[in-house]
Amino acid sequence: MKKLGLALGGGGLKGLAHIGVLEILHDYRIPVSMISGTSIGSVIAAMYASGMSPYEIEKIALEVKSSDYIDYNFGGFLKCLFGFFWPGNNMNLDGIIKGRKLERLIYRLTGGKTLQDVKIPLAIVACDIDSGQEVVFTNQNLEPADKNIIIIKNALLSEAVRASTSIPATFVPRRFREMQLIDGGVRSIVPVTAQKMMGAEYILAVNLGRETYNTKVSGIFQIISRTLNILTYETSDTAEEFYADMIIFPGVIEVKLDEVEKAPEIIRAGRRAMKSKISEIKREIWGPTS
Repeated sequence: MKKLGLALGGGGLKGLAHIGVLEILHDYRIPVSMISGTSIGSVIAAMYASGMSPYEIEKIALEVKSSDYIDYNFGGFLKCLFGFFWPGNNMNLDGIIKGRKLERLIYRLTGGKTLQDVKIPLAIVACDIDSGQEVVFTNQNLEPADKNIIIIKNALLSEAVRASTSIPATFVPRRFREMQLIDGGVRSIVPVTAQKMMGAEYILAVNLGRETYNTKVSGIFQIISRTLNILTYETSDTAEEFYADMIIFPGVIEVKLDEVEKAPEIIRAGRRAMKSKISEIKREIWGPTS
Protein backbone atom coordinates (compact mmCIF):
# COMPACT_ATOMS: atom_id res chain seq x y z
CA MET A 1 0.00 0.00 0.00
CA LYS A 2 1.27 3.45 -0.89
CA LYS A 3 1.96 5.93 1.89
CA LEU A 4 -0.87 8.47 1.76
CA GLY A 5 0.05 12.09 2.40
CA LEU A 6 -2.89 14.39 3.14
CA ALA A 7 -2.40 18.10 2.36
CA LEU A 8 -5.05 20.32 3.97
CA GLY A 9 -5.39 23.75 2.40
CA GLY A 10 -6.28 27.17 3.78
CA GLY A 11 -9.60 28.94 3.46
CA GLY A 12 -10.97 30.21 6.76
CA LEU A 13 -13.91 28.31 8.24
CA LYS A 14 -14.40 26.51 4.94
CA GLY A 15 -11.57 24.34 6.26
CA LEU A 16 -13.98 22.53 8.56
CA ALA A 17 -14.61 20.48 5.41
CA HIS A 18 -11.26 18.82 6.17
CA ILE A 19 -12.97 17.09 9.09
CA GLY A 20 -15.43 15.42 6.72
CA VAL A 21 -12.58 14.28 4.46
CA LEU A 22 -10.80 12.69 7.42
CA GLU A 23 -14.02 11.01 8.59
CA ILE A 24 -14.55 9.28 5.25
CA LEU A 25 -10.93 8.10 5.12
CA HIS A 26 -11.40 6.80 8.67
CA ASP A 27 -14.68 5.08 7.83
CA TYR A 28 -13.13 3.29 4.86
CA ARG A 29 -10.01 2.39 6.85
CA ILE A 30 -7.64 4.30 4.62
CA PRO A 31 -4.69 5.28 6.84
CA VAL A 32 -3.15 8.74 6.65
CA SER A 33 0.61 8.20 6.78
CA MET A 34 1.55 11.88 6.96
CA ILE A 35 -0.33 15.16 7.13
CA SER A 36 0.39 18.79 6.28
CA GLY A 37 -1.68 21.92 6.76
CA THR A 38 -1.84 25.59 5.89
CA SER A 39 -3.94 28.11 7.85
CA ILE A 40 -7.23 26.39 8.86
CA GLY A 41 -5.67 23.22 7.45
CA SER A 42 -2.96 23.53 10.10
CA VAL A 43 -5.62 23.64 12.83
CA ILE A 44 -7.17 20.35 11.70
CA ALA A 45 -3.76 18.77 10.98
CA ALA A 46 -2.44 19.65 14.44
CA MET A 47 -5.51 18.29 16.21
CA TYR A 48 -5.41 15.07 14.20
CA ALA A 49 -1.65 14.66 14.68
CA SER A 50 -2.01 15.21 18.43
CA GLY A 51 -4.10 12.03 18.60
CA MET A 52 -7.73 13.09 18.11
CA SER A 53 -10.01 11.07 15.87
CA PRO A 54 -11.93 12.90 13.11
CA TYR A 55 -15.16 12.48 15.09
CA GLU A 56 -13.59 13.98 18.21
CA ILE A 57 -12.50 16.95 16.12
CA GLU A 58 -16.03 17.30 14.75
CA LYS A 59 -17.47 17.34 18.28
CA ILE A 60 -15.17 20.22 19.19
CA ALA A 61 -16.00 22.09 15.98
CA LEU A 62 -19.72 21.87 16.77
CA GLU A 63 -19.21 23.16 20.31
CA VAL A 64 -16.71 25.98 19.77
CA LYS A 65 -17.90 29.60 19.72
CA SER A 66 -16.38 32.47 17.77
CA SER A 67 -15.56 34.17 21.09
CA ASP A 68 -13.27 31.21 21.85
CA TYR A 69 -10.84 32.17 19.08
CA ILE A 70 -11.52 35.81 18.16
CA ASP A 71 -10.00 38.54 20.33
CA TYR A 72 -10.22 41.96 18.71
CA ASN A 73 -7.17 44.18 18.90
CA PHE A 74 -8.87 47.16 20.54
CA GLY A 75 -5.58 48.36 22.02
CA GLY A 76 -4.05 48.41 18.57
CA PHE A 77 -6.99 50.38 17.23
CA LEU A 78 -6.56 53.02 19.94
CA LYS A 79 -2.81 53.30 19.39
CA CYS A 80 -3.36 53.64 15.65
CA LEU A 81 -5.97 56.32 16.25
CA PHE A 82 -3.59 58.13 18.59
CA GLY A 83 -0.88 58.03 15.92
CA PHE A 84 -3.30 59.43 13.35
CA PHE A 85 -4.03 62.53 15.42
CA TRP A 86 -0.45 62.88 16.66
CA PRO A 87 1.78 62.12 13.66
CA GLY A 88 5.32 61.02 14.34
CA ASN A 89 4.41 58.48 17.01
CA ASN A 90 4.72 55.59 14.51
CA MET A 91 1.87 53.58 16.03
CA ASN A 92 0.77 51.11 13.37
CA LEU A 93 -2.10 48.63 13.39
CA ASP A 94 -0.63 45.20 12.59
CA GLY A 95 -3.90 43.30 12.64
CA ILE A 96 -7.55 43.41 13.66
CA ILE A 97 -7.39 40.20 15.73
CA LYS A 98 -4.65 39.57 18.30
CA GLY A 99 -4.64 35.78 17.93
CA ARG A 100 -3.86 35.01 21.57
CA LYS A 101 -7.21 33.30 22.17
CA LEU A 102 -6.70 31.06 19.16
CA GLU A 103 -3.21 30.06 20.30
CA ARG A 104 -4.44 29.28 23.83
CA LEU A 105 -7.32 27.25 22.42
CA ILE A 106 -5.02 25.14 20.24
CA TYR A 107 -2.60 24.69 23.15
CA ARG A 108 -5.44 23.33 25.28
CA LEU A 109 -6.89 21.10 22.55
CA THR A 110 -3.52 19.58 21.66
CA GLY A 111 -2.53 19.09 25.28
CA GLY A 112 0.42 21.47 25.01
CA LYS A 113 2.24 19.07 22.69
CA THR A 114 5.36 20.06 20.77
CA LEU A 115 6.18 19.05 17.21
CA GLN A 116 8.46 16.33 18.56
CA ASP A 117 5.68 14.87 20.71
CA VAL A 118 3.75 13.98 17.56
CA LYS A 119 4.24 10.52 16.05
CA ILE A 120 2.70 10.96 12.61
CA PRO A 121 4.88 12.94 10.15
CA LEU A 122 3.57 16.50 10.23
CA ALA A 123 4.26 19.77 8.41
CA ILE A 124 2.63 23.15 9.11
CA VAL A 125 3.33 26.00 6.71
CA ALA A 126 3.72 29.70 7.52
CA CYS A 127 5.51 32.66 5.91
CA ASP A 128 8.00 35.20 7.25
CA ILE A 129 6.56 38.52 6.09
CA ASP A 130 9.93 40.27 6.51
CA SER A 131 11.97 37.98 4.25
CA GLY A 132 9.17 36.42 2.18
CA GLN A 133 10.51 32.95 2.98
CA GLU A 134 8.29 29.91 3.49
CA VAL A 135 8.55 28.51 7.02
CA VAL A 136 7.77 24.83 7.60
CA PHE A 137 7.18 23.60 11.15
CA THR A 138 7.78 19.85 11.17
CA ASN A 139 8.82 16.84 13.23
CA GLN A 140 10.76 15.40 10.28
CA ASN A 141 14.35 15.78 9.05
CA LEU A 142 13.48 17.56 5.84
CA GLU A 143 15.75 18.75 3.08
CA PRO A 144 14.33 22.09 1.86
CA ALA A 145 13.26 22.10 -1.78
CA ASP A 146 14.99 25.47 -2.18
CA LYS A 147 16.85 28.10 -0.16
CA ASN A 148 13.66 30.09 0.41
CA ILE A 149 12.29 27.47 2.82
CA ILE A 150 13.11 27.60 6.54
CA ILE A 151 12.69 24.38 8.56
CA ILE A 152 11.70 24.61 12.24
CA LYS A 153 11.62 21.45 14.36
CA ASN A 154 11.35 22.82 17.89
CA ALA A 155 8.06 24.56 18.65
CA LEU A 156 4.69 23.96 20.23
CA LEU A 157 1.90 22.83 17.94
CA SER A 158 -0.04 25.87 19.12
CA GLU A 159 2.82 28.19 18.06
CA ALA A 160 2.97 26.63 14.60
CA VAL A 161 -0.80 26.87 14.13
CA ARG A 162 -0.95 30.45 15.38
CA ALA A 163 1.72 31.41 12.84
CA SER A 164 0.11 29.54 9.95
CA THR A 165 -3.33 31.06 10.58
CA SER A 166 -2.19 34.70 10.73
CA ILE A 167 -4.28 35.99 7.82
CA PRO A 168 -2.57 39.20 6.63
CA ALA A 169 -4.21 42.41 7.92
CA THR A 170 -6.69 40.31 9.92
CA PHE A 171 -4.48 38.62 12.53
CA VAL A 172 -1.47 40.27 14.13
CA PRO A 173 1.65 38.44 12.81
CA ARG A 174 3.10 35.85 15.20
CA ARG A 175 6.60 36.83 16.27
CA PHE A 176 8.86 33.78 16.43
CA ARG A 177 12.68 33.75 16.55
CA GLU A 178 13.04 37.29 15.19
CA MET A 179 10.58 36.54 12.39
CA GLN A 180 7.09 37.93 11.81
CA LEU A 181 5.07 34.94 10.68
CA ILE A 182 1.86 35.17 8.71
CA ASP A 183 -0.59 32.82 6.99
CA GLY A 184 1.19 30.04 5.09
CA GLY A 185 -1.24 30.49 2.23
CA VAL A 186 0.86 33.40 1.02
CA ARG A 187 3.50 30.83 0.01
CA SER A 188 1.70 27.47 -0.18
CA ILE A 189 -2.09 27.58 0.10
CA VAL A 190 -2.33 23.78 -0.33
CA PRO A 191 0.88 22.33 1.18
CA VAL A 192 1.69 19.63 -1.38
CA THR A 193 5.38 20.55 -1.60
CA ALA A 194 5.74 19.75 2.10
CA GLN A 195 4.25 16.32 1.43
CA LYS A 196 6.81 15.70 -1.29
CA MET A 197 9.61 16.65 1.09
CA MET A 198 8.22 14.24 3.71
CA GLY A 199 8.26 11.37 1.22
CA ALA A 200 4.56 10.77 0.55
CA GLU A 201 4.01 8.17 -2.16
CA TYR A 202 0.46 9.30 -2.91
CA ILE A 203 -0.57 12.91 -2.23
CA LEU A 204 -4.21 13.76 -1.62
CA ALA A 205 -4.75 17.53 -1.64
CA VAL A 206 -7.85 19.29 -0.33
CA ASN A 207 -8.33 22.64 -2.08
CA LEU A 208 -10.98 24.91 -0.56
CA GLY A 209 -10.72 27.62 -3.17
CA ARG A 210 -12.57 26.42 -6.25
CA GLU A 211 -15.73 28.46 -6.19
CA THR A 212 -17.66 30.88 -8.33
CA TYR A 213 -17.66 34.40 -6.99
CA ASN A 214 -21.40 34.91 -7.25
CA THR A 215 -21.84 36.80 -3.99
CA LYS A 216 -21.01 40.41 -3.28
CA VAL A 217 -18.52 41.08 -0.51
CA SER A 218 -18.92 43.62 2.25
CA GLY A 219 -16.85 44.46 5.30
CA ILE A 220 -13.12 44.23 5.81
CA PHE A 221 -13.00 40.49 6.63
CA GLN A 222 -14.80 39.49 3.42
CA ILE A 223 -12.80 41.92 1.30
CA ILE A 224 -9.50 40.56 2.65
CA SER A 225 -10.68 36.97 2.30
CA ARG A 226 -11.84 37.40 -1.32
CA THR A 227 -8.63 39.22 -2.26
CA LEU A 228 -6.45 36.48 -0.79
CA ASN A 229 -8.52 33.80 -2.53
CA ILE A 230 -8.01 35.44 -5.89
CA LEU A 231 -4.29 36.01 -5.33
CA THR A 232 -3.42 32.62 -3.83
CA TYR A 233 -5.75 29.88 -5.06
CA GLU A 234 -5.69 30.93 -8.66
CA THR A 235 -1.89 31.11 -8.73
CA SER A 236 -1.20 27.86 -6.85
CA ASP A 237 -2.31 25.41 -9.52
CA THR A 238 1.21 24.58 -10.74
CA ALA A 239 2.46 22.92 -7.54
CA GLU A 240 -0.77 20.98 -7.07
CA GLU A 241 -0.85 19.73 -10.64
CA PHE A 242 2.82 18.76 -10.44
CA TYR A 243 2.79 17.00 -7.06
CA ALA A 244 -0.78 16.01 -6.13
CA ASP A 245 -2.09 12.63 -7.24
CA MET A 246 -5.65 13.60 -6.37
CA ILE A 247 -7.26 16.96 -5.58
CA ILE A 248 -10.53 17.22 -3.66
CA PHE A 249 -12.71 20.33 -4.03
CA PRO A 250 -15.41 20.41 -1.30
CA GLY A 251 -17.03 23.39 -3.04
CA VAL A 252 -17.97 25.29 0.11
CA ILE A 253 -19.26 28.81 -0.46
CA GLU A 254 -17.63 31.74 1.31
CA VAL A 255 -18.04 31.71 5.08
CA LYS A 256 -17.33 34.53 7.50
CA LEU A 257 -14.73 34.00 10.18
CA ASP A 258 -17.36 33.94 12.93
CA GLU A 259 -20.05 31.83 11.22
CA VAL A 260 -19.36 28.69 13.24
CA GLU A 261 -23.04 27.78 13.14
CA LYS A 262 -22.42 26.62 9.56
CA ALA A 263 -20.00 23.93 10.74
CA PRO A 264 -22.37 20.96 10.17
CA GLU A 265 -23.04 21.76 6.51
CA ILE A 266 -19.35 22.51 5.84
CA ILE A 267 -18.29 19.17 7.35
CA ARG A 268 -20.93 17.40 5.25
CA ALA A 269 -19.52 19.04 2.12
CA GLY A 270 -16.13 17.54 2.95
CA ARG A 271 -17.67 14.12 3.46
CA ARG A 272 -19.51 14.28 0.11
CA ALA A 273 -16.41 15.38 -1.79
CA MET A 274 -14.24 12.61 -0.31
CA LYS A 275 -16.89 9.90 -0.63
CA SER A 276 -17.30 10.65 -4.34
CA LYS A 277 -13.62 9.79 -4.82
CA ILE A 278 -13.31 6.89 -2.40
CA SER A 279 -13.37 4.09 -4.99
CA GLU A 280 -10.72 5.84 -7.03
CA ILE A 281 -8.37 6.45 -4.13
CA LYS A 282 -8.75 2.87 -2.83
CA ARG A 283 -7.88 1.57 -6.28
CA GLU A 284 -4.87 3.85 -6.65
CA ILE A 285 -3.49 3.21 -3.16
CA TRP A 286 -4.25 -0.48 -2.78
CA GLY A 287 -4.43 -1.57 -6.41
CA PRO A 288 -7.31 -2.87 -8.59
CA THR A 289 -8.15 -5.78 -6.24
CA SER A 290 -9.03 -3.48 -3.24
